[in-house]
Amino acid sequence: MESDTLDSKKVYKASKALDLGERASIKDIKKRYRDLLKKWHPDKCKESPERCKERTDEIVTAYEVIMTYCENYNYSFTEKDIFNNLPTATKMREKWEKQYGKDPLWS
Repeated sequence: MESDTLDSKKVYKASKALDLGERASIKDIKKRYRDLLKKWHPDKCKESPERCKERTDEIVTAYEVIMTYCENYNYSFTEKDIFNNLPTATKMREKWEKQYGKDPLWS
């Protein structure tokens, strides 16, 4: 995983990478993960080996993010629920960045 902190954009992007609906059970998540890995396995993939490797890495990273999120929060993947389920400090940081951007004067 890129970093140990979860933010709503990262979780939402991961849910889209695994093509999860708005709600998914742990069984659904694991099944989707296995299905996508089979589809993008370099021996079965019809695209270039580089693209298959890139997509496989994306799927594995997305799965790690989703499992970390689900372990700590719940299994809802709507943007609003993801944001509401994250810790208050993370929500405050995201609101701050959205309002002020990454302006070095505010850091």
